[in-house]
Amino acid sequence: MSTTNHPPCRILCRSKNAVEIYTVHESPSTNENATNSNVTVAKGLASMHCFSDDGTKLLLLMPSSGVKVVDLTKTSNNEEVTKSTILLENTKGVQMMNFSPLGTYILTWERLVKGAATVATKDDDATSAFYNLKLWSSVSGRLLHGFQMRNCKRDQWPPVRWSHDEKYAFHQVTNELHVYKGHAFSDDDHEKKYIDKVRCSGMTSFSIPSNSNQNAPDKYLISTFVGETKGKPARVSLLRYPDRCGTSENSKSGHAIVSKSFYQAEECSVKWSPQGDAALILTTTTVDSSGESYYGSTNLYLLLGSPKTAGGDGEALLVPLPKSNSASNGGPVLDASWMPNANKPSAFAVISGKMPALTSLHHGTTAEPTHTLGNAHRNTIVWSDHGRFLTVGGFGNLAGGMDFYDRNKMKTIPQFDPNTGVDLGTRGNNASCAVGFGWSPSSRYFMVSTTSPRMNVDNGVALYKYNGTEIKDESIISWDNSKFLPNLLLAAEFIPAKRDVYPDRPQTPPPRRAGNVENEKSAVGKGEAGTVAPAGAYVPPSGRYVPPGARKTGTGMSLADRMRKERQGSSVGVTKVAPKGSVVGATAVKLPVGMTPVDGGKSKNALRKEKQRLAKKKAEEEEKAEAERKAVEEKEKLAAAADDPVKRSKKLRKILKQIADLKGKDLSTLNDDQRKKLSTEAKITQELESLNV
Repeated sequence: MSTTNHPPCRILCRSKNAVEIYTVHESPSTNENATNSNVTVAKGLASMHCFSDDGTKLLLLMPSSGVKVVDLTKTSNNEEVTKSTILLENTKGVQMMNFSPLGTYILTWERLVKGAATVATKDDDATSAFYNLKLWSSVSGRLLHGFQMRNCKRDQWPPVRWSHDEKYAFHQVTNELHVYKGHAFSDDDHEKKYIDKVRCSGMTSFSIPSNSNQNAPDKYLISTFVGETKGKPARVSLLRYPDRCGTSENSKSGHAIVSKSFYQAEECSVKWSPQGDAALILTTTTVDSSGESYYGSTNLYLLLGSPKTAGGDGEALLVPLPKSNSASNGGPVLDASWMPNANKPSAFAVISGKMPALTSLHHGTTAEPTHTLGNAHRNTIVWSDHGRFLTVGGFGNLAGGMDFYDRNKMKTIPQFDPNTGVDLGTRGNNASCAVGFGWSPSSRYFMVSTTSPRMNVDNGVALYKYNGTEIKDESIISWDNSKFLPNLLLAAEFIPAKRDVYPDRPQTPPPRRAGNVENEKSAVGKGEAGTVAPAGAYVPPSGRYVPPGARKTGTGMSLADRMRKERQGSSVGVTKVAPKGSVVGATAVKLPVGMTPVDGGKSKNALRKEKQRLAKKKAEEEEKAEAERKAVEEKEKLAAAADDPVKRSKKLRKILKQIADLKGKDLSTLNDDQRKKLSTEAKITQELESLNV
């Protein structure tokens, strides 16, 4: 498929000297200007940057001047960039910044000025020192509104979130969410006051999906997290504004869609599905009470926000983690990520267990594992924007191994030598000292960067094809890594783009094997002399020389073998997980039409459960029969006692004695049963006289 009609991908490199944009060309170019197709966005140190979701705007925090808004649609040359840049006033102290979903607004937070008032006055406007959480217009750079927020944790950012269409804005305050009209802050004619509120006691953070809920496009899902307090468990709830925000604290609203309570949850991260109707909830603690992990404990839940019936509830599922050869069922969850394409059936990937960890793919609505990708030293999942390709990497404190998969084919992606076309296998690649990473918006390139201050040596950016082959062609790579040495690069990232800009392309067919391979084949076919070495004398296998690198390893228990086995892990490959309740390895037997399979075609697990059910039913029937037998015996004993006048008279005299004792008590203190016994005195006396005993 041709890509000439699509714009080239771009990488932003932020170093200690400048912020620059480099172009990644789709194919090798002979144009000399292509190797120098870079634009300097800003000169000097920039301590932070942020893109809008569609990649059309860029925020840069320059400690010397403040926050700059750059229009990335006008970056053909340095002069055009300078003209399109807007500076936000008095923003040198900003520590966090973010765009709204459509890029209309900018939200910034800075530390509160020492000695600032705790209560706003009528004279305080948005520029007052009272406000440190500020909203700006991304078009004009004008300050629109301000709030006061003394402390802001990373898991609380941003405290103001817009719905995907910016129809509503939700502001987190103590125990509440204040709801504003999405564009109320830009309207100078009306008071900027919230129109509604959602009450949630003890709420520490909340989240909103960035995509529309396909099942209820006019409703807005909200997740809230309440941490553990005073022995009470933590709780995550999925609310739906405006009709189902929880009845316990919001009397005018219906009950929550779904809620899940659990212990061992100090922090909570929420990852929304691309369809906007489900969320992965990853809870973590700093200390593992079981002592199995030094890094604390983790749990992964799937919350479904689409009720099966109108007015029904969603579901909260504990994600079942498949067993691996190196660890028991479960283990720490290292990473979890949704497949980002909303047009495909929802699915997500999880890395779990002790090293070498197991990577698995799960169904997006049942949470059941569908495929495993083998055990290896990996801790990071990165999906391409189209959801076709998947990178599983071991970054951070791991060695940097990478494996590349085609999710549509459920196979590892093969690599080929670009010159000879020789199949290099599916070994992936290795990116040591990796700090930053990410897919291009075209899903054709994967970028890895080594940046300061985490790594203060060998800073630079490496580019790989979708199959893991490293690209070193200078006509494709337009930057020079030598200018970032040794520790000048701070960050590198692909500039995002809308998903419909680039098509979803499959793997490129492998190149033809040319050159020596074809010449050798033709020579052998013609029988030319000297093309094939003459066969030598036979040498038995035991006497043949095998180079050390080709010798069979990993079969012994030496230290080198064990270290090699631990480093490499198991063979990385896609394995299908048998559905729950099915027999692993069982093959379907074809039977004549109308013939019933043996045992009804049930699995061993189903047969075992059916046997247990029948045994339980039989035990209940025997217990019921025994109770009936005892009741009949008791009835017969009573009848026999009634036929004996002596025994009957003794019983009646005993009752009369009890009645006499009750008469000696205060009638107001007697209960209903005692009063009823008093009323039977005349009847019992008459029966006793009739016995004549």
